[in-house]
Amino acid sequence: MQVNGLKRRDLLKGTAALTVAGPILKFAGSTAAAALPGPQWIFFGPDPTAGLIVNWSSGSASSVTAAPPAPQVRYGLTAAYGRVQPATAAKVPVPAGHGEPAQDTWYLSAALTGLLPGTVYHYSVSNDGHTWTPDAPFTTAAVSGGFRFTAFGDEAAAAARATPMAQLAASLSPAFHLVAGDLAYATPDPMKLPNVTGYNPAQWDAYLKAVGPAAARSVPWQASVGAHEIEPLVSPGYAGFTTRFPYLADRTSGSPVVRAFTYSNAAFIHLDGNDLSAQETVNTGYTAGAQTTWLAAKLAGYRAAGSGIDFIVIIVNCSCYSSNAEHGSDGGLRDVWGPLFDQYQVDLVISGHVHAYERTHPMIAGQPTSQVPSGGTVNSASQGTTYICAGGGGNGLYGQWYGTTLGGDAGSTTAPKVWRWSGGDTALGGTGTARDVTDTAVGYSAYRQAAYHCLCVDVVPAASDGPPSMLIRALKPAQTASAVTSITSPAVMDSVNIIRTGGA
Repeated sequence: MQVNGLKRRDLLKGTAALTVAGPILKFAGSTAAAALPGPQWIFFGPDPTAGLIVNWSSGSASSVTAAPPAPQVRYGLTAAYGRVQPATAAKVPVPAGHGEPAQDTWYLSAALTGLLPGTVYHYSVSNDGHTWTPDAPFTTAAVSGGFRFTAFGDEAAAAARATPMAQLAASLSPAFHLVAGDLAYATPDPMKLPNVTGYNPAQWDAYLKAVGPAAARSVPWQASVGAHEIEPLVSPGYAGFTTRFPYLADRTSGSPVVRAFTYSNAAFIHLDGNDLSAQETVNTGYTAGAQTTWLAAKLAGYRAAGSGIDFIVIIVNCSCYSSNAEHGSDGGLRDVWGPLFDQYQVDLVISGHVHAYERTHPMIAGQPTSQVPSGGTVNSASQGTTYICAGGGGNGLYGQWYGTTLGGDAGSTTAPKVWRWSGGDTALGGTGTARDVTDTAVGYSAYRQAAYHCLCVDVVPAASDGPPSMLIRALKPAQTASAVTSITSPAVMDSVNIIRTGGA
């Protein structure tokens, strides 16, 4: 089938129950002065078949701003709109003494429901019901059929990189964009109270200003957390993220950020790798195994007869497999979740954390099952899971590699390494000491390159002329080491086609 002009699916049911993490206030009609609306960004709720969640910011981290008196969204099938939805307002509970001005940015959120599938809508936002932002469109998803999504992680807010990378994603006309964690970098490293050294919450304002107008105001921005989303706030440190991205997280996972959604014939699971990481250990074990139990149940449901799901895609920040010398592989995730990925035939795992691109050969039981060069095909039902690190979303690149690869950047003679706990990796968190040791997985790297890039994935359901497929292309725009210079006609750096035949 043709991918251009893809049918899109009905968005988001059940958003009437939306709750936002952090302090929330509703404003009915105050006349208090308020800053003009800032950047907007949109995303799905838990079931993308009936609506959309619209978000925007107001104010600044460096000045005191009055609460928006009447935040609201007007929307409809044309720029005449016709419907209005009040919004909720929240502020992040930033601690004192972090060396930056007290954050005073308001974050507004409104759930739009009762939308038609496969339909273009228009919307505009206001803080007071009188002054409105320029019109912005979004397109709801069709109930079934082929679709396209894009993905990368590790963005930061450099205008020379983050903005053009977001523009590149938007130029590909995806149904949605996946962010594999590490968005704004408000924390230089994962942080816990009372340590607030280097915490810069204003970095979120810079990030949203970079990606909102460029893409996220019209492309659903489906974000996962990374280590840099652990901020010195109330444990587990995600209030900054959940206030700005107020999803209906599935709390049975034990986490405020873990969730899943389906789109046509594919399921997408956002995991929190910080829970199991042996390399970034600030939050290791915080769900006490609940996330892994939840994951197993989700995977079993998606692979059950009659689920309608062909492909399962995992989005998580830390990389199960990476031959990069910076960070490298994380055995804390791999050793606990890898057997589940094998058991339930997960097709694709998208990660970040390592600021570079790397695709593995298909993997089962911690080893490659075959060698698949760029442009090749993987039958995931029999050959295993493909792992892709897509950490080239805008932050500085990591160019040092261990070992060999089938294509792309050369490496050193040192074998790739993996982070593991000396006492073992468990769903309850690792025991002993976290160590960076020689990896037991051998020859898994299919293609790697330290470059800014965007994954472009075209998903096609089964048809009379072939099985369901996911064509994955890693697109590389024109760039220097410090800037993305052009997004016109990006090169196909690497590609692989994942199909499913004979699977569960």
